[in-house]
Amino acid sequence: MPMDDGPATPALVLWTAQRVLAQHHEAADEPRPLRRCFQCGNDGCHMLTWARDVLRAHRQPPPLPH
Repeated sequence: MPMDDGPATPALVLWTAQRVLAQHHEAADEPRPLRRCFQCGNDGCHMLTWARDVLRAHRQPPPLPH
């Protein structure tokens, strides 16, 4: 059964990006190399790229009015 808690709000997207980034920097509970993502090993991870892009866009100042 799919989980659908409603629309993907900007706050939810930002929170998800922060969690993805944290997952790539937290030490694993099991004996894996530290500071590595369990799924990708930090090598070409599309989720990590997406999360970095989202967080960079969030930090940019809003466009100036015309």
